[in-house]
Amino acid sequence: MQHRLLHRFPWFPRRVTRCYIDLVGHRRRLFRTASLLTVILLAQIGPTQAADSSPQSEPPTIRVGTQFVLLDALVENKKSGAPLDTLSAKDFQLSEDGVAQTISYFSHDQLPLSVVFLFDMTETVHAALAPLAQAALQVLGHLKREDEVAVMTFSSRADLMQDFTTNRTLAAEAVRTASWMADVEGTFLDEDMFEAVEQVMKAKEGNRRVLVWLTDGTANEENAFTRATIGQHAPTHLHSPAEAMTRLLQSGAVVSVLVDRTAETYRAITASGPGGTRLGDIDEYARATGGPVLSAGTKEVPENLALLIDQVRARYTLGYKPTAAQAQGKFCKLSLRLSPEFLSKHPEVRKQDLVVMTRSGYYR
Repeated sequence: MQHRLLHRFPWFPRRVTRCYIDLVGHRRRLFRTASLLTVILLAQIGPTQAADSSPQSEPPTIRVGTQFVLLDALVENKKSGAPLDTLSAKDFQLSEDGVAQTISYFSHDQLPLSVVFLFDMTETVHAALAPLAQAALQVLGHLKREDEVAVMTFSSRADLMQDFTTNRTLAAEAVRTASWMADVEGTFLDEDMFEAVEQVMKAKEGNRRVLVWLTDGTANEENAFTRATIGQHAPTHLHSPAEAMTRLLQSGAVVSVLVDRTAETYRAITASGPGGTRLGDIDEYARATGGPVLSAGTKEVPENLALLIDQVRARYTLGYKPTAAQAQGKFCKLSLRLSPEFLSKHPEVRKQDLVVMTRSGYYR
C-alpha cells in the first residue's frame, strides 16, 4: 500500500510526487459528499409481521423505534460452503448477554439490500482494479429492483463516487470511473471504515446494510511518518480502530470482503517490514459483523464476487425485543445457534459441520 517511488528511485523529484498526489486527491474530492446521520440501530416491527408469517409480495416495512433489535445471520456448511436456506425462526436459539430472547421477526431474503461497493485505489491493487470493476458491473445486473447501491473509493480516506441509488446506469457509471482512477497514498483502513459506515447509515430505513470491500486486504500503520509520506490527503483527525469498530457495530451493517492480491501486494509486504503494510485488519471487521471474506485470483473475481452477493442474499434477518433494560451506550453481546430441537430432528446434520455467522453484538 505504500508509495514506494521514492524508495525505488531516490532521484525521483519529491515535488513532482506531491504534485501528482495533489491532482489525484483533487479529482477524487470532487466526488466527496459530507454527511453525518443519526445511527439507526434499533427498529420496531409492525404488528402484522409475525415470526412465521407467509412470504409477502412486497418487502416488509420496518419503522424506527426504540426497543427492537435486528440482526442478519448466515448458516453454512464449513466444508462445502453451501448455505442452509430452509430454516425457520424456531430452528434458532438466540441470547443477549447470556439471557435467552424470543425471536418475533424472521425473514429470508425479503428485506431489500443497501450495498456500498468500496474500491481500493492504492498502488498495490492497480493491476486488479479493472477486473474487480468488471465483476461489480456484472453483479449490478443481478440485484433486485428495490436494492440500492452506492459506490466509494478508498486509500488514506474514503471518497463517495455515487450516493445510494436504484438507478443501475448511475451506479455503473460510478463503477467504470473507479476502474481507471488511481492513488499513490496508503490505506488507512480504520478511517476508511469509519467513513464507509457513515455512508451506509444513509441507507433507506429498513434495508439490510452491506459494505462490500474490493481490495487486496492490506493496510498501513497510521502514524506521523505515513501521514507525511503516503497520507497527505487523509483527514486531519484519523479515527482509531476502536472508534471505527464501535461505529460499525452501531450501524448493524455487514462487512463482506473480496480479496484479490497482486504481485505488487506481496512485494509491498516484503519491502515494508514489521509495522509497515499489514494483512488481516479487514478480516477482523468482517468477523465482528459475521460477514464473509473470499479470496480470488483475477480469473476467479467475477465468480467469487457473485458468490459473495449470493451469501449476502442467503442471510436470514431476525428481530427481537430485549427482555432486560440496559443503560444507553452499553454493548450487548449476541449469541445465535441452531436450536437443539433442529439438531435432534436432523441427525444427518452434524453440529460441528455447520457455522452460524452473525454480528458479535450491538450498542443500546
